[in-house]
Amino acid sequence: MRDYLSKAGHLILQHCLDNKIGRVVVGVNPGWKQAIKIGHVNNQNFVQIPFWKFRRFLAYLCEKNGIEYVEITESYTSKASFLDRDLLPEFDPEHTEKYVFSGKRVKRGLYRSANGQGVNADLNGAANILRKACPGINLSRVSHALCLNPIRLYPLATIKKRTLKSKAAA
Repeated sequence: MRDYLSKAGHLILQHCLDNKIGRVVVGVNPGWKQAIKIGHVNNQNFVQIPFWKFRRFLAYLCEKNGIEYVEITESYTSKASFLDRDLLPEFDPEHTEKYVFSGKRVKRGLYRSANGQGVNADLNGAANILRKACPGINLSRVSHALCLNPIRLYPLATIKKRTLKSKAAA
């Protein structure tokens, strides 16, 4: 697990350095592993993932390389539509009225906006986390193809390929 998280952190760092990205934004949800109910096996697997350690490691890598590391609460980021620019309220346990959002998650991995446009649910949440951290950010350049089919990275395979390529070049 530690090896995987280390490689994932270095993969994120390398992407930032290659693309001149100066800020990494991570969504956090305090207490999110407490009393979760996603099934016996899933509970055991999910709770074992050391997200706190990964966040600390990623923060260390960013700081060491001059990249700003920001943590932001991810309340309502999965329910709000980034395509429709929905309001992103902060969680308040005393707020009794239900927030209404323009779109909704229709099935695992798919979020449908108000006009019926589909977007990957994880990408929708990630874009909203970015909107919370950087309210003036312009996400209009995000490709529609990327919204539907985000690129999935495999840290173990990616690092291995880079190592093999660099050895072959030497």
